[in-house]
Amino acid sequence: MFKPRATFRALAVIILAVVISTQIYNQPAVAAGGTCNPTAVNRPVCPSAAPSDTATFLDPTATVTNPTNITLGEKVYVAPFSNLDATYAPISIAADSNVQDQVRITASGSGVQIGPRVIMAHMATVKGAAKIGTQGSTGPFTNPNTNTQFSNDVPEVFLAFNCEIDGATIERNTVVNFLARVGPGVTLPAGKVVLPGKNVTTNYQATSGALGKVANLTEADVALMEGIIEVNEAFAKGYTELATADPTNVTGINYAPVTAFNSGGLPQLAGNSTRDPNFRNRIIGNVVLEDNFHNLNYKIGHRISLRADEGEPFNVGQIAGMANDVVFHALETTSLTVGDHIGYGPRALVHGGRQVVNGVANGPETSLGDAIGLGPNSVIFRSVIGSKSAIGQRSAVFNSTLPSRTYVRSRVIYADNGNLISSVEW
Repeated sequence: MFKPRATFRALAVIILAVVISTQIYNQPAVAAGGTCNPTAVNRPVCPSAAPSDTATFLDPTATVTNPTNITLGEKVYVAPFSNLDATYAPISIAADSNVQDQVRITASGSGVQIGPRVIMAHMATVKGAAKIGTQGSTGPFTNPNTNTQFSNDVPEVFLAFNCEIDGATIERNTVVNFLARVGPGVTLPAGKVVLPGKNVTTNYQATSGALGKVANLTEADVALMEGIIEVNEAFAKGYTELATADPTNVTGINYAPVTAFNSGGLPQLAGNSTRDPNFRNRIIGNVVLEDNFHNLNYKIGHRISLRADEGEPFNVGQIAGMANDVVFHALETTSLTVGDHIGYGPRALVHGGRQVVNGVANGPETSLGDAIGLGPNSVIFRSVIGSKSAIGQRSAVFNSTLPSRTYVRSRVIYADNGNLISSVEW
């Protein structure tokens, strides 16, 4: 599953996907009782006249289908190129939740109900008739690391990178890890964490740790979720303020909002500070690209989000090719460095963060060397990838440092410097 290779093969298999235009469906606005429908008049700020302290914000690139069948609570942040499709059933998202870049919500049956304080991280998919964070216990839970008990009376749910919820119920105080899946009819009970790459298809699998698919929630999980919620509430406020000042501030190549954790500012292309509200992709904040505008425009696809509005700066070398739907982001107080001649497959995610060493996030920050290939739906988080390496499709490298000329096969989880190597089961 994981072995070094002297040959570098991944770039040959990465091609740019076909251009697909974003469609926005405009219908009359309805708003009442601290919620709103994201109709044309209520985008990007929902409701349109809401003060920034309570407003919900939808990036103008988000696709919203049948908006009168979608209800959003206060302080929800909907990130670039996310997709809310309520064609066949309603979608409701309660206050303080967030829909991050490239998230897809497609409702059917009785619809999708998202409770308060639900994190839908980059590339997550929710479909069918699903309930997330609308029910379940707040504790007490037993911390597996200390055997002590804790409660979380203001609960959260974390749907991590590239996970899928298909017609399932995800209770409060839960985590569905990156590249994991919970299938139709399953209820993930409060206090449970689905492990990376696992496919949970029965209630027994969702409750029994002995089967190796779930573990118990920890206080560290709760602390991480609370931090993510605070950051995304700040995004809802900050982007609302930018849009209110000038609607062109929240499109194309543009500013990040100034927050307690980010300095704001504009991207730089080949040394030049650049603002282009008409650019087809979202490049936000302190992103430093070696390519000039002409070369960048030629090399990259569509629906791309390079968002340095939390961690910064992003130092990006000359790009070999970037397919559609790629996302860059970083945790607050961290940066992101990627080298020259990297090929990015469709829906590849590169996320900044420091490696966790002995329970403390004080290790190396995410960085990629030169001439690397990232396969479709691959995830890099809290990791260092050596030059001339390749990561297969639907694989994740987490909290690890990989030497040069490393090849990670498709559908593999490689975590904690090899202490965890497992397959993606779906």
